[in-house]
Amino acid sequence: MVTRMSKYIFEQKLFLGFVTKVSTTMITAHIPSSKYISKFIDLGDEFHGGLINSFVVVEGEQYGFICRVLGIEIPEKERLEISTEALKQQDFHPLLKLEVQSMFSYNNLNFIKSLSDHPNVGAKVYIAREEVINLYLEQVEFKKYDLRTSNFSTLISNENSAVDFSLQNIFSRHAAIVGTTGSGKSWTTATLVENLIANSQKIILLDATGEYDNIANQFHNNTTIAAELGQDHYIDYKKLTLEDLFYLVKPSASVQFPKLKAAVKSLKLLRMAENELNAENYVEETADGRKIIIKRGKQKEALNKIEYRYADRLELNDLNFDIRALPEQMENECVYDTDLHRREFFGSIDNNSLGFCTTLITRINALLNNQYFKKIFNFIEDDNLSDLFEKFDGFLDNDENLLYVNIQNVPFSFDLREVVADTLAQKTLSIARQGRMKERPCLLIVDEAHQFMNKSVSNDFDNFKLEGFDIIAKEGRKYGLFLCLTTQLPRDIPFRTLSQIGTFIVHRLINQRDKEIIQNSLPVSNQDIINSLPELGQGEVILSSIDVKQPLTLKVSKPRCEPDSNTPLFK
Repeated sequence: MVTRMSKYIFEQKLFLGFVTKVSTTMITAHIPSSKYISKFIDLGDEFHGGLINSFVVVEGEQYGFICRVLGIEIPEKERLEISTEALKQQDFHPLLKLEVQSMFSYNNLNFIKSLSDHPNVGAKVYIAREEVINLYLEQVEFKKYDLRTSNFSTLISNENSAVDFSLQNIFSRHAAIVGTTGSGKSWTTATLVENLIANSQKIILLDATGEYDNIANQFHNNTTIAAELGQDHYIDYKKLTLEDLFYLVKPSASVQFPKLKAAVKSLKLLRMAENELNAENYVEETADGRKIIIKRGKQKEALNKIEYRYADRLELNDLNFDIRALPEQMENECVYDTDLHRREFFGSIDNNSLGFCTTLITRINALLNNQYFKKIFNFIEDDNLSDLFEKFDGFLDNDENLLYVNIQNVPFSFDLREVVADTLAQKTLSIARQGRMKERPCLLIVDEAHQFMNKSVSNDFDNFKLEGFDIIAKEGRKYGLFLCLTTQLPRDIPFRTLSQIGTFIVHRLINQRDKEIIQNSLPVSNQDIINSLPELGQGEVILSSIDVKQPLTLKVSKPRCEPDSNTPLFK
């Protein structure tokens, strides 16, 4: 093959023109006659010079160069002569704008990223043969790995030129799939998921809309764990952290925060040492049968001793207690620290603290009584539902490839959807920090990522930032946890997160702010790439990666199982 390509790579019948201008990465070529850009067929192969995104080769003294066509125009002095008749009868001399992709050795046709050489003015330009293009595509990654996609995409300019990538190069520095609604993001995501499963990789897919349910069903046989939050699975509130509870009920920092923390500590202690607390007469049963700790008028020393014995377990950052007793425990934390007459005893009710905490107690009651929250966090302790966190643990140890988490039925009230997504991110990162993904890495795909990132929850006094995915972007790679975001609104993704992304698969973008953000985030970018984004058709992408030599304009292959993302028709 190399011998044949060396012989025919600069064949006269493929000639286009001459180089007239050279810069660091751009070349302008003059075409002596418009006939050179006319389509022709030779031995069954179709050639058409000058098509946007097509490839050409340029002669150099020591190296050859492969370039991509960015634009074609007629010189200004000839534009005045253009007419329908003139185009038929006269000859014009178009100019090609070319972007240098790589240089190659004449001896072995190895493509080299570094542009240590440039073609001279006057060098000849030729249409690139399909074999040359395919050989370049085979070498477009800096380093190849064994696990690769299969039938992922083709060049827009040549559907016979298949383009596949190493999974390592796409995901090892995190990835983002962006584009306007209807541009094909879901297809791209589905195609990648199918490739990952075919290569027996671990994937956690967080689906905001339920559109990937078909994929979960397709791979159901021993490859998928499917969980629909609030329907058949729950997040066990006892395995949440104190910070998660703060996000849900939003205590103010001054009074509510310390009282809530004290109430949680009391209920955790009650779960651990109920008999000891009973012996000291600290336990009381509420009207609905819940048990709480009463401090008002009680001796402090005995309680302090019991707390000291369980200090290590009390410091664990979980919510392992009966959360339904939390509102009344909060009320009973609102006491003076000491009695005016007996300093070794707790004082009476502190009405000022209780007044400040009333709004928080109301929010906690609303949380516990909300029908969605009851199911999602299993406040009702329904044995018919499954614990999602247990599925997390089993998923990493078993042969399943896809953990599909559908949160389409999680409501937006109370910032619940954002908090749930952030909780899942924090839990996944916590598992990764244990070293359980080092030997078998895991990819976390976050659909509609703009719904969950750059978010905060607030009360009347404070804001609480949700940073689970941002932390994964910063830290996850060293633990074997990788992130893939899909979004139609890159402007809503924190720039600090985008700066950690190594691979961008960009579909059609129209909004100027979104285009600017992508331009500033791409590992390799130029203005021509950004200008072409609004013109991309459905399923067409520009793929740019720090592990790929140059951005490529591709057509992503249709997935075997299509996601449910079609726009409903007016009837």
